Amino acid sequence: MRKPGRWLAVVGFFLWMVWKITLPVGWLEFSIGFSLFVLLPLLLEEAVQKPHANKAEQWLWQCLVCLFPFAVSGVLSLSLPPGWEGVGWGGLWFIYTILIAVGGCWRIRFRNVVQVEEVSIDVGFLYLAVGGLFLFLSRFPIGGFGPFSDRELTILALFFHGVAFLLALVTGFFGRYRMRSGGADPLAVDWPYRVLVGATLISPLIVFFSLWYGREAIIFSVVLFPLLIAWMCLWWFWLSVEFKPWVQTAMILSVLMGASIIGGAFWRGWSLGRLSSVGMIALIPPYGFFSALLFSWLIVFAWRGVEKSRRLLTPGQLKKE
Repeated sequence: MRKPGRWLAVVGFFLWMVWKITLPVGWLEFSIGFSLFVLLPLLLEEAVQKPHANKAEQWLWQCLVCLFPFAVSGVLSLSLPPGWEGVGWGGLWFIYTILIAVGGCWRIRFRNVVQVEEVSIDVGFLYLAVGGLFLFLSRFPIGGFGPFSDRELTILALFFHGVAFLLALVTGFFGRYRMRSGGADPLAVDWPYRVLVGATLISPLIVFFSLWYGREAIIFSVVLFPLLIAWMCLWWFWLSVEFKPWVQTAMILSVLMGASIIGGAFWRGWSLGRLSSVGMIALIPPYGFFSALLFSWLIVFAWRGVEKSRRLLTPGQLKKE
């Protein structure tokens, strides 16, 4: 099958809707299920592109082909209350995310040079494993781990599945597009894009560690991510004139949805006085989750439609397998 990610996403979308209709799952779990069933196969397929380029790519391609049963196990764990059965299903999903993280590390090791856009994609795979860990921990029937309750662990699972992982890969796709005419030099990367990659990859860590350092640190992290999304959206909007009409439309819509998410989250947070708590994410009403899901799908849909083949490396720039 040449495009397994596309077909897995189509089937996954149908099952995702059936899951919501037949089982009483909350919007938080529903959003994670969207990442597992729809976004992950599309992003993983786009990241690999050529499954036979090297053993690392072959590994990730096999992970893509085997995605479906593991995604179902992750969704089953979210469908159950915290308990040992949920731990078992969540553990299977965590193992799968570790396999993808191994593929990302393998890709980094395979290159003798640093391709910033590819590093962004590989780090995104690592963030997916972090999300898998939080989903796994949220299923234990012990009321949470450390300072985090079950609910907060689930929020962190959503953050690393649907935000950190997604933005890292999309930033890498954006870099492939910008570097497509940059010549054979794999280090020829403009500094604004380097700054964007650095901010995208560091921001999830800032958000996570700020949870231990009080109100000011949390507010800083809450402000940082909307600014990062705004920067991305403005940059994409500026470049959208170069895209095909349907891609341009999707890009502009994603910019508008991104703006609505930023405005809605801040308004909700300030009006309730809960910007100082990780629980503010759970306070966003259903329309907020809907906006986030639509934004995620639009940017994945748009960047899959942009011509962005990766830069080729010479034999001397690759390590022997």
